[in-house]
Amino acid sequence: MIEQTAVVIEVSEDLARVRVQRQSTCGGCQAKTACGTNAFAKVLGNKFSEVSVLNSIKAEPGDVVRIGLRESVMLKSALLVYVFPLMSLLFGALALHAINILLNLNMGQLPIIAGGLMGLIVAFVLIKKIMSRRLHDERYQPVILGKASLAELDLLET
Repeated sequence: MIEQTAVVIEVSEDLARVRVQRQSTCGGCQAKTACGTNAFAKVLGNKFSEVSVLNSIKAEPGDVVRIGLRESVMLKSALLVYVFPLMSLLFGALALHAINILLNLNMGQLPIIAGGLMGLIVAFVLIKKIMSRRLHDERYQPVILGKASLAELDLLET
Protein backbone atom coordinates (compact mmCIF):
# COMPACT_ATOMS: atom_id res chain seq x y z
CA MET A 1 0.00 0.00 0.00
CA ILE A 2 1.32 3.43 -0.96
CA GLU A 3 0.60 5.80 1.92
CA GLN A 4 0.57 9.59 2.19
CA THR A 5 -0.41 12.09 4.88
CA ALA A 6 -3.21 14.51 3.98
CA VAL A 7 -5.57 17.07 5.50
CA VAL A 8 -9.33 16.68 5.08
CA ILE A 9 -10.83 19.76 3.43
CA GLU A 10 -14.47 18.76 3.04
CA VAL A 11 -16.69 15.72 3.52
CA SER A 12 -19.71 14.53 1.53
CA GLU A 13 -21.44 11.21 2.25
CA ASP A 14 -18.80 8.46 1.91
CA LEU A 15 -16.15 10.64 0.23
CA ALA A 16 -13.70 13.18 1.59
CA ARG A 17 -11.74 15.80 -0.31
CA VAL A 18 -8.17 15.93 1.00
CA ARG A 19 -5.16 18.15 0.36
CA VAL A 20 -1.94 16.23 -0.22
CA GLN A 21 1.54 17.70 -0.52
CA ARG A 22 3.27 16.51 -3.67
CA GLN A 23 6.52 14.81 -2.86
CA SER A 24 9.54 14.14 -4.99
CA THR A 25 12.18 11.53 -4.30
CA CYS A 26 14.90 14.19 -4.25
CA GLY A 27 15.23 14.08 -0.47
CA GLY A 28 16.52 10.52 -0.45
CA CYS A 29 18.75 10.62 -3.51
CA GLN A 30 22.52 10.44 -3.20
CA ALA A 31 23.07 12.87 -6.12
CA LYS A 32 20.67 15.60 -5.02
CA THR A 33 23.39 18.28 -4.83
CA ALA A 34 24.30 17.85 -8.50
CA CYS A 35 20.82 17.17 -9.88
CA GLY A 36 18.70 19.52 -11.97
CA THR A 37 15.47 17.99 -10.73
CA ASN A 38 16.33 18.89 -7.15
CA ALA A 39 17.05 22.48 -8.26
CA PHE A 40 13.64 22.70 -9.96
CA ALA A 41 11.94 21.31 -6.85
CA LYS A 42 13.56 24.03 -4.73
CA VAL A 43 12.54 26.80 -7.14
CA LEU A 44 8.96 25.61 -7.57
CA GLY A 45 8.45 25.05 -3.85
CA ASN A 46 5.88 22.87 -2.15
CA LYS A 47 2.83 22.14 -4.26
CA PHE A 48 -0.44 20.65 -3.09
CA SER A 49 -3.02 18.51 -4.85
CA GLU A 50 -6.61 17.91 -3.88
CA VAL A 51 -7.95 14.37 -4.18
CA SER A 52 -11.27 12.68 -3.42
CA VAL A 53 -10.87 9.58 -1.26
CA LEU A 54 -13.18 7.01 0.32
CA ASN A 55 -13.93 8.13 3.88
CA SER A 56 -14.27 4.82 5.67
CA ILE A 57 -13.41 6.28 9.11
CA LYS A 58 -15.84 9.23 8.93
CA ALA A 59 -13.08 11.86 9.11
CA GLU A 60 -14.12 15.48 9.55
CA PRO A 61 -12.75 18.64 7.88
CA GLY A 62 -9.44 19.65 9.44
CA ASP A 63 -8.45 16.08 10.40
CA VAL A 64 -4.96 14.96 9.45
CA VAL A 65 -5.23 11.47 7.97
CA ARG A 66 -3.18 8.78 6.26
CA ILE A 67 -4.50 7.86 2.82
CA GLY A 68 -3.50 4.81 0.85
CA LEU A 69 -3.62 3.34 -2.64
CA ARG A 70 -2.74 -0.23 -3.60
CA GLU A 71 0.55 -0.67 -5.47
CA SER A 72 -1.20 -2.85 -8.05
CA VAL A 73 -3.53 0.04 -8.93
CA MET A 74 -0.55 2.34 -9.44
CA LEU A 75 1.26 -0.24 -11.59
CA LYS A 76 -1.80 -1.00 -13.73
CA SER A 77 -2.47 2.69 -14.24
CA ALA A 78 1.14 3.39 -15.22
CA LEU A 79 1.08 0.55 -17.73
CA LEU A 80 -2.22 1.75 -19.14
CA VAL A 81 -1.16 5.38 -19.50
CA TYR A 82 2.49 4.98 -20.55
CA VAL A 83 3.06 1.56 -22.11
CA PHE A 84 -0.28 0.92 -23.85
CA PRO A 85 -0.17 4.07 -26.05
CA LEU A 86 3.43 3.37 -27.02
CA MET A 87 2.64 -0.23 -27.95
CA SER A 88 -0.45 0.88 -29.89
CA LEU A 89 1.59 3.47 -31.79
CA LEU A 90 4.20 0.85 -32.72
CA PHE A 91 1.59 -1.76 -33.64
CA GLY A 92 -0.33 0.70 -35.85
CA ALA A 93 2.84 1.83 -37.60
CA LEU A 94 4.03 -1.73 -38.20
CA ALA A 95 0.59 -2.88 -39.39
CA LEU A 96 0.26 -0.17 -42.04
CA HIS A 97 3.89 -0.60 -43.06
CA ALA A 98 3.22 -4.33 -43.58
CA ILE A 99 0.10 -3.56 -45.62
CA ASN A 100 2.12 -1.09 -47.71
CA ILE A 101 4.71 -3.78 -48.42
CA LEU A 102 2.18 -6.57 -49.07
CA LEU A 103 0.15 -4.48 -51.50
CA ASN A 104 3.35 -3.09 -53.08
CA LEU A 105 2.03 0.48 -52.83
CA ASN A 106 5.46 2.13 -52.44
CA MET A 107 4.03 5.10 -50.54
CA GLY A 108 7.18 5.66 -48.50
CA GLN A 109 6.86 6.77 -44.87
CA LEU A 110 3.25 8.01 -45.06
CA PRO A 111 1.60 4.67 -44.10
CA ILE A 112 3.96 4.28 -41.13
CA ILE A 113 3.10 7.76 -39.83
CA ALA A 114 -0.63 7.28 -40.45
CA GLY A 115 -0.62 3.85 -38.81
CA GLY A 116 1.19 5.18 -35.76
CA LEU A 117 -1.26 8.04 -35.39
CA MET A 118 -4.24 5.71 -35.79
CA GLY A 119 -2.81 3.36 -33.17
CA LEU A 120 -2.27 6.26 -30.80
CA ILE A 121 -5.80 7.59 -31.31
CA VAL A 122 -7.29 4.13 -30.69
CA ALA A 123 -5.20 3.82 -27.52
CA PHE A 124 -6.40 7.20 -26.18
CA VAL A 125 -10.05 6.33 -26.87
CA LEU A 126 -9.67 2.97 -25.10
CA ILE A 127 -7.84 4.56 -22.15
CA LYS A 128 -10.63 7.11 -21.73
CA LYS A 129 -13.22 4.33 -21.74
CA ILE A 130 -11.29 2.20 -19.24
CA MET A 131 -10.58 5.15 -16.92
CA SER A 132 -14.23 6.24 -16.92
CA ARG A 133 -15.20 2.75 -15.71
CA ARG A 134 -12.49 2.81 -13.02
CA LEU A 135 -13.62 6.22 -11.77
CA HIS A 136 -16.52 4.68 -9.84
CA ASP A 137 -14.88 1.35 -9.00
CA GLU A 138 -13.90 1.26 -5.31
CA ARG A 139 -10.96 -1.06 -6.04
CA TYR A 140 -9.22 1.79 -7.87
CA GLN A 141 -9.93 4.55 -5.33
CA PRO A 142 -7.61 5.84 -2.62
CA VAL A 143 -8.97 5.33 0.88
CA ILE A 144 -8.46 6.93 4.28
CA LEU A 145 -6.55 4.39 6.38
CA GLY A 146 -6.70 6.23 9.69
CA LYS A 147 -5.94 9.43 11.51
CA ALA A 148 -2.33 10.59 11.43
CA SER A 149 -0.14 11.32 14.43
CA LEU A 150 1.09 14.77 15.44
CA ALA A 151 4.56 13.94 14.11
CA GLU A 152 3.09 13.32 10.67
CA LEU A 153 1.27 16.65 10.88
CA ASP A 154 4.60 18.44 11.39
CA LEU A 155 6.04 16.68 8.33
CA LEU A 156 3.08 17.78 6.20
CA GLU A 157 3.39 21.44 7.17
CA THR A 158 7.17 21.75 6.52
